[in-house]
Parts: sequence; C-alpha cells; structure tokens
Amino acid sequence: MMNAAAAQAALKSHFGYESFRPGQQGVVDAILLGRDALAVMPTGAGKSVCYQVPGIVLGGLTLVVSPLVSLMGDQVRALIEAGVRGAYLNSTLTPGQQATVLRRALEGAYQIMYVAPERLSDPRFIEFAREARIPLVAVDEAHCVSQWGQDFRPSYLAVGDFIAQLPQRPVVAAFTATATARVRGDIARLLDLRDPYEAVTGFDRPNLSFGVERLEPKRKLARIAAYVLDHPLDGGIVYCSTRKDVDKVHAALLETGVRAVRYHAGMPAAARAESQRAFIVDDAPVMVATNAFGMGIDKSNVRYVIHHNMPGSIEAYYQEAGRAGRDGEPSECLLFWSDGDVSTCRFFIEQESGNEELAPEESEAVRASRRRLLEAMCGYCHTTDCLRAYILRYFGEQSSQVVSNVSEEGPGAEDCGESPMKRPSGREEGLEPQDSAPGPSVASGSSDCRQAVGTCCSNCAGAFEAVDVTATARAVMRCVQELRGRFGKGMVVDVLRGSKVAKVLEMHLDEAASYGTVDASVAQVKEIIELLAAGGYLSITEGSYPTVGLGPRAREAAEDGFSLTMKRVSRKPERSRERSAGGRAFGSSGSSALGEVDSSLFERLRALRKRLADEAGKPPYIVFSDAALRDMCVKKPANDEEFLEVSGVGATKLARYGQAFLAEIAAWERGEE
Repeated sequence: MMNAAAAQAALKSHFGYESFRPGQQGVVDAILLGRDALAVMPTGAGKSVCYQVPGIVLGGLTLVVSPLVSLMGDQVRALIEAGVRGAYLNSTLTPGQQATVLRRALEGAYQIMYVAPERLSDPRFIEFAREARIPLVAVDEAHCVSQWGQDFRPSYLAVGDFIAQLPQRPVVAAFTATATARVRGDIARLLDLRDPYEAVTGFDRPNLSFGVERLEPKRKLARIAAYVLDHPLDGGIVYCSTRKDVDKVHAALLETGVRAVRYHAGMPAAARAESQRAFIVDDAPVMVATNAFGMGIDKSNVRYVIHHNMPGSIEAYYQEAGRAGRDGEPSECLLFWSDGDVSTCRFFIEQESGNEELAPEESEAVRASRRRLLEAMCGYCHTTDCLRAYILRYFGEQSSQVVSNVSEEGPGAEDCGESPMKRPSGREEGLEPQDSAPGPSVASGSSDCRQAVGTCCSNCAGAFEAVDVTATARAVMRCVQELRGRFGKGMVVDVLRGSKVAKVLEMHLDEAASYGTVDASVAQVKEIIELLAAGGYLSITEGSYPTVGLGPRAREAAEDGFSLTMKRVSRKPERSRERSAGGRAFGSSGSSALGEVDSSLFERLRALRKRLADEAGKPPYIVFSDAALRDMCVKKPANDEEFLEVSGVGATKLARYGQAFLAEIAAWERGEE
C-alpha cells in the first residue's frame, strides 16, 4: 500500500496527472509487488509512465532497454524536465563519457537509465550491472524479440541472457504498441517472463481518423502538396518507401513554399541530425522520411501522418501512423498507394539477405512471415469496410471491445465496431490474424458509421462507392482453378478478358472454358485478384515469377453466402473549413469539441512555449504538450494552485514555467497585445 501511495504521489508531482490512465495502474501495481509484466498499449497511451513511475519509487537503477538511440536523448531530457534523474548509454557518447555515466550510476546519481540491446552483450556493461542495484528491467518495443513481429531484431535475443547473468533477478516488464497474441507469446517466452501480469488495453486510437486512397504515382505528389498547404499550421510526417521518393516529395514541397525537411539513411549524419532538430523544435513543420525516421521520435504534436507508399504490414503502418496525435488531439493518418507499392514490398521481402545470426531455414521463416503480413496490408488497402475496424480485428480486438474502448476514451467509431465485415470463417482455432489476413468485405460496412461518426475514416465518410464484383470474383476463381496455379496474374487477366496475345494462343489457353468470360478493365481484374488473395481465397507465390493458385478459403467462394465488393472513388469526403485553435481543419477526423477553446489564447501560449523552448534548447512539446495548452485555455488558471490543476503540470513544471504562463494568460484576459 505504501508503494501504491508513493506511485500516486510520483505521478502527480513529476508528471502532473491526478490518476493513471486505463491499463497503467495494474501494470504499475504488479511491478511494485515484484511481478513481471507484459503491456500492450497503443502509441500515446502512456507506456513509459508504467516503468518510469516504478523506477522512481523502487530506488536503485531501473534499466530501460530500447532500440531507439535517437529517442534516448529526448526521453532523458523529458525525465529531467519532470524532476527525475535520468541518463542514457549508447554509441553517441564517447568512451570517456560512457565511463563517467557508469561511474555516476554506481554512485546512485540516476534513477532510470536507457540502454540499447547491443549494450547488454558488452562484458564491461555486464560487470557494471552485477555491481549495481537493478530492481527493474523494462524492455521497450518488445515485439522486436519475435520473428513473427514486423520488426524482428536479433540483438533483442540477448536480453534474456543478460538478465540471467545478474546476481539477483530483477522484475522484468515488456512493453509494445503492436503485438498479436502469437507475438505476445514469443515475448513472454524469449524474455523468460515469469507469471507475467498481462495488460492489453486495446489498440483503438479514437483521436485518429484513417484514410486510404489509390493513386497513380504522378498524382500522389499533387495530393500530398495540396493537403500540406491546406494545413499550414500543423506539423506532419510524410513517409516514403525509398530514398529516391523522399528526395522527390521533399523537392516538390519546397517548390510549393512548404518548410519541409527530409531524413533517410543516404544523407550525412549531420544533415539528418539537423533535419530532425528542425522538425522537433517546430522550425520546419513537415518531415519527409523513410521509416528510418520516427521510431525514435517522441514529438507529441504531430497532427498528420501521410504515407506516400504502402508499408509492408499492418503493424508497421499502425506504428508509423500512430506517431500522429500522441497528445490525444484529433489527427489524420492518410495512405496513398498504387500497384507498384505492392510489387516494391514483395521485392524487398525476396531480396532480404537475412541476418548472419539466423540459420537459412530461420531466414526463410522470417520471409514467409513477412509475406503473410503483406497480405493483410493489401487487404487494408482494398477493403470497403471501416478502416478502424479492420485494424482492430487484425490485432484480435472484437466488436464489443471496440465499442467499450470508444465509450470510455472519447469520440470515435461506436458504430464502426459493429461493421458487418466478419473474421474469415473456416480458420483453424488458434491461428493469428497474420496467419490469414482479415477477409475482404462481404458488404459495405459503412452505412451505419456515416450517420453516427462520419469522421471515423474515409470509408465511413463515403469517399468511395462500394461496387459488387461477386460475379467477376467467381469467374476469377474458376479461371485460376482451370489453369491449376501454373500462371501469374497477368496471364489470368489475359485469359479472362479474352486476349489474343501470342502467349495465350501458343499455349491454347483461348480454348479454356473461362476464356473471355469477363468484361472488365485490366486494372479492375488485377485488383479483384489482389483482394481475393488478401482474403485467403487465392494465394500468390513468391519469387521471381509469382503464380496465382487457390487459397485455403477457395471453397467459400462457391457458397451461396459469398459476395465481394470493391472500391470505386465517387467523391471526396466533405470537409469543414472551420478550424480549431491550432489551425486544425475538423470534419475529417476527431471531434470538433476541442475547437471550442479560444484560438487567440492558444496561439499566444504556443508562441510563449516556442520562445521558452528555444531559450532552453529543448523541443516545445517537452515544455508542455498541445493538450496541456488547451487545458490552460479552458481553465485559465490565475495562480499557482489553479495552474497545478492543469493536466500535465507537476510541481517541477510549475516552478519552471508557471510564472511565465500565468502572466501570459492574465495579459490576454486584460486584452493586452
């Protein structure tokens, strides 16, 4: 009980929150009682508090294992800002600095230390750890330990060995934002978690809206530029799959007058660091980057994430898109894709050389897992159903859970959770979503959503028309069965459309019963094939010459209840031009209720935050989040006691910034410029 009271006091005094968020309390209590823990919480749900508060309360030195070298500095600065003694140990420090950090750690100078997983194999660090008192080892991004995850890192396999070498086993707590049940099982086994307290708070992010649009490569640039220009006061990230695309999109934005920076591994380290700095401190509102950027960024006020290309998995997409709206404010996640993106993803999978630490058969298992993940991602792009519901079902979250989470956490897609898109039938019990992608829509699942929450996603907002393509889909299935899986997608399309190309005639495929049975465009037939493959009705082999065969659900396509719909763009979703404080255009995501704060006060507080942050050499969001500024606008505190009531304000921040913000609010109320 004493520890619980101390945890509550630490939460308030250091982080400025009156109570823990859903899911946090149980994890913190379990750790303080000496029990291992496994927590799956979406980005922005406050995973770090779950190990930072125990790290403060337990005494000694809490180790946080993180692959995010670029994030460690920001995390430690945020801890120090909150009055917590933090440090990090990674390759950015010189050997002399590393020795100093270790010496001071043994002297008790720090409460929490961040380390990279590679550090755990260093004999000098193991020797240090044996001398230090380490009550807790927290493993962040724990999905990296699993070969079934989207971001497997062999270095994470060293975590269990490191813990086993310590003279006294600490409590071990694992944290991740994206993990299916299979990946969670891997995490518990490979980290040797003992009877762990398991918390899966739900994957829903009610403040995010999702959009998917199929665009040819040339149209993507114009679409991205138009969106960015339409949101001049908002910060955002544009993800591209290749360095070449990063350079192209970045140049296009600069030409339109947007203050954009770029980030990819082909740039000099100094240039990358300067781009990151400019984005973090709000000097450049837009970052164009490969996925090398962002996993180590804790910037809370990103208002949109745009994907110029389709990622290789739902996990990767949700993690990257989830960098929007970490402060809980309404934000948008847009995905623009084309057929070429699918081919690029498949190329990357097959060209992956594997890791030298893995045997050939293990490397092939990783590639096979990547192929399954890609199928589910394709299904997301094709589905005519609620995009939020698709993601939640992928992670194993049922409709009832979706409704529960939304009602507790705020505005979102209550009706989306009841969407008619069901889990694929005919599965073997125990198979995970990534073993078989969620099936394609059996009907448009957005009719109820449009009336209840038209801002949930582009599908629910009616950005497309659902077209019934059941007859064509069945024709495709008959053709693939007749061709016995010997040919690729192009040949299947040629046969169905009655093409007279030489290869079709030479192989006498014009004599097939399915020859010329479809009257549809090449693009539409190819999309139907991809949609059927995403749902498990067809399978597409990998390698240099992929062929199309029947999938595990092929028989279902012949059943009476089978139907298939696909998207046809009919109109752009209507957007409200009314902007909230902070310049956000509502009507495409989130709730406009947040727009009720006075925009002039919000902008004054934001300008003050930027000035103070620049003077202190730190990112503005570390001073206060956008959510904290909005709460100030609502509560308009007039003294220290009232300022402490603002969400996100603790004693340390009151002492540092209270006087300046109270004076600014008072000046605004007096009408002073």
